[in-house]
Amino acid sequence: MKSNAAHVLIIDDMPVNRMILSSLLASRGVVSDQADGGLKCLDMVRAKDYDLILLDHRMPDMDGVDTLVQLKGIFREKGRTIPVICHTTEEGRKNINLYKAAGFADVLIKPFDPEQLSDIIMTYLPQTSDNPGADRSVKDDKQNELKISLNDEEIKDELDKLPLWLKIVPHIDLDAGIKSCGSAEDYIDALYVFRSSIDEKSEEIESYAESSDWTMFRLAVHSLKSMARLVGVRTLGALAEDMESRADNKDYNGIKDRIDELLIEYRRFGKLLEPLTEDEDIRNIMDDAAQKAYEMQQSAAPEDHSRSVLFIRSGQGIAAKGIEKNLNDRGFSVISVPDSPDAIINHRFDADIIVYYPTTGEDSHIGITMNLLGELCQDDSKLLCLTGDVNDIDAAMDSKGAGRVSHTYPRPVDPAVFMDDMEYYAELLGEYHRMKTIFVVDDDPDYRSVIARWLTPHYSVSVFSSAMEMIDGLKTVHPDLILLDYEMPGMDGHEVIGKLRNDPETNMIPIIFLTGKNDRDHVFSILHYKPDGYLLKSLSRESLIDSIDRFFSESLFQMSLNHIVDDAE
Repeated sequence: MKSNAAHVLIIDDMPVNRMILSSLLASRGVVSDQADGGLKCLDMVRAKDYDLILLDHRMPDMDGVDTLVQLKGIFREKGRTIPVICHTTEEGRKNINLYKAAGFADVLIKPFDPEQLSDIIMTYLPQTSDNPGADRSVKDDKQNELKISLNDEEIKDELDKLPLWLKIVPHIDLDAGIKSCGSAEDYIDALYVFRSSIDEKSEEIESYAESSDWTMFRLAVHSLKSMARLVGVRTLGALAEDMESRADNKDYNGIKDRIDELLIEYRRFGKLLEPLTEDEDIRNIMDDAAQKAYEMQQSAAPEDHSRSVLFIRSGQGIAAKGIEKNLNDRGFSVISVPDSPDAIINHRFDADIIVYYPTTGEDSHIGITMNLLGELCQDDSKLLCLTGDVNDIDAAMDSKGAGRVSHTYPRPVDPAVFMDDMEYYAELLGEYHRMKTIFVVDDDPDYRSVIARWLTPHYSVSVFSSAMEMIDGLKTVHPDLILLDYEMPGMDGHEVIGKLRNDPETNMIPIIFLTGKNDRDHVFSILHYKPDGYLLKSLSRESLIDSIDRFFSESLFQMSLNHIVDDAE
């Protein structure tokens, strides 16, 4: 399914600021690239089209205004205009009019407020909502639609698969449920999980209210809110959100006044959705989903080409032949092709390492080749290296696609260094293609079940209902990634990440928060420990999987760059 997500470029010399913006954007299904300075920003904008640019004002190489001036020249060359948002500290608030006079479309104040960033997204990114003219009072719902999503025709196709009785159930937004889950099969699966727990969870909520256990009550209605929104039960989700807000504000009398309304609304879905357990069409849909998940799991691990090299060259010179021989002698499979787009595309899936040997000629041809290679490496998670004469490598690095180059090897190439790096890249790629293990930590059994079903075809997934249960699991297995809920009884996400980051045995395990909370206080309370991402539970299945895939892919690329830095030191 083709992604129609917006694409944003983030420029900031501080890694933590880039991480915050990238995570907040990803939580809304917005794809982002990053640059640490103005010069790199210019190169990336020349190489790729973006829908929005978030540009830091104060950077060591070029300030934001100087960068903006040169960006406008690039926009003129491309014949299009891209909104550029200046992001600056609170001190810069008094200069907002000056920033706008300089040509910035708007100003974003640090520390980043998720609500302010959402306004920026809603205002300047291409509209992806089904109802562009919708009232701003439903902004939260529209934000949830700003993500990798199905188009109108695909939604209709999925809706047609649903049984007639479900289409006439009141107070369920089937469109929203299909968008969140990605397909009729996954939506039915999520609805089944939601319906199966109604009796138990409603009794828990009622019990917590009667015993005035407001901590557990708040966690329970927070989980209900997330699950109700996932399956499109918006009225119930709004009631649960109201209960959560009252618990936050210690309005316990207000909770007692409205608790019956919440429970009646919740429990009636047990009756409305009762056919889920009886309908033969539903069982067929779920059987199809199970079969599809099995088939996806069987094909999830792509064929390993980590020791295959696509060697792209213009001629058959002695140096090029020497590189091929060295690779062959070390047991690499070498596919040697001329630097033509057709030849490269025909072999794009045959190797995970690409070595490009540009030769003297028109720089425009090198630029075309580099543009293609940059896109292939980003889309297919390949590693790209350049070798050849210094001038030709410089021409390639001035062209599109340079941002995906792991290393360059100007002539004369040291064969030992080159081959050691190729072995390292092959090892990295072999590890990348291994089936990854993900720990999902969430106290809500419904959400754990749905997320496990979504991720299992792609990863080895273990779920845990509490932090302590997960920490016990770490004694035997170190996962490749932990998806961590923020609000949990006993030990919340903030405490968990602190404990893991301060333990030398676990401090290198990547952690991404997967939570329903996106207010500024919660976002910044966890940044001290530098999580590897921050995603919202409102993400659709496709957006969630895409975000995780991108995380692993970018980790691979960064490790390839860090190896060279480590060697240099």
